[in-house]
Amino acid sequence: MNEQLRELTEYIQESLGLQHYHLTQHHIFRETNHFNETIYTLNTEWMWDGAKDAGVFNPAGAAVVDMNFHTREFTRITFVKDISHALSDNYPSSDTESAIEWIEAQTGLTFGRQFLLIDDADGVLSFGAAVDNIPVSPTGTIEIAFNEDGQLTNFWISGDFPDENQIQWEPFALTPEKFESHAKEQCVLMEVPDEYQQEWKAYYGMEEAFITNDGDRVIPFVRGENSAVTLDMVMEWDPEPIDETFTPGETDFSTEVTVETALKNEPHPDGQPITEDVQKTCAMEALHFLQKAYPDDSGKWKLTTLTREKGYLFAELRPTKPTGKMLERKIKVIMDPDRLSPVDYSDNAQLLGMFNNFQEAESAVVTEAEAFETLWDHIEMDPVYVYDDAAGKYILCGKLDCAYAVVAVTGEIVLLNTL
Repeated sequence: MNEQLRELTEYIQESLGLQHYHLTQHHIFRETNHFNETIYTLNTEWMWDGAKDAGVFNPAGAAVVDMNFHTREFTRITFVKDISHALSDNYPSSDTESAIEWIEAQTGLTFGRQFLLIDDADGVLSFGAAVDNIPVSPTGTIEIAFNEDGQLTNFWISGDFPDENQIQWEPFALTPEKFESHAKEQCVLMEVPDEYQQEWKAYYGMEEAFITNDGDRVIPFVRGENSAVTLDMVMEWDPEPIDETFTPGETDFSTEVTVETALKNEPHPDGQPITEDVQKTCAMEALHFLQKAYPDDSGKWKLTTLTREKGYLFAELRPTKPTGKMLERKIKVIMDPDRLSPVDYSDNAQLLGMFNNFQEAESAVVTEAEAFETLWDHIEMDPVYVYDDAAGKYILCGKLDCAYAVVAVTGEIVLLNTL
């Protein structure tokens, strides 16, 4: 074993009271976070000494520990089947205050200022990232769990927890007058499948979104990765058929790397920008793919996004004419990042096939303006610090949300979670 790797595993054993355990295997994985920073994670698996079922994969009492390879921060500690043989002095008791103090010591985060208690049930404490008790987006999550004997049996942390120098401080001042016009734009007509009655039904609902504190901008609730590029290119070609078919190749989505790569701290290839030249080549290759795999679909698809993910480039194709249904058709073309040529693809047509026999939705009788007026009194606007890629900071926004929808045929208001 590499000397530095040995030091890290010894650090894990000592820090987590695993003196009665021995290391059985280890792996190193590489990924990127929202800021396109490369993160190397050392994954380790430990067997407690004297285990009778040593030949079983992760038997009861085994430990799985993930740690940031370079910072030595623990990101996961799991004892299989809630059985721990670790030394108890290294862990908190199961009361909330003790757990919070232990999390603060492990992560360097401050409760209240950087993370909040979200849920406390059945021996599991769940926390979310925060800025002075205000949630953040994209969010960070912490979970810690205890068994019936009060032993810590699970801890994991993921996502982002901003520090003070990443925050653009300001008081929340988003009034209804500032966000009403944006809210109207978020009121949309959508078709939802009713599996019981085997039909589509039309509703008006509010699309969740973040509205900046000054009321000037809307930031989408669901955003792509930093390495994503948004496009809107219709794929059209000469109807003359080509005598060629698309043959899928092999793909490898494994994120495991060698210890040599981790020691060099090489940047993840997913963090590379998608240049204009790459965009043009990928667009041409996506069109050629459609010519081969969907020769009769000229003009029916548009290239919407290009994203780097798991070592590949993903080109997402969606229908040129959306149906308005909650579940839309889409194709993802997986491209080799070096040759910029398609190697495989996925199409959710088969998944959507279960709705082929559903009766189409009745046409809307209620207008969009009438639906918005009905929903207006039920709109929620809560403060959230949202990371703004342009500013490079977390800025204060209001999260626009509504728990209700309006039946487009009758005007009846219903809870979204009942649909």
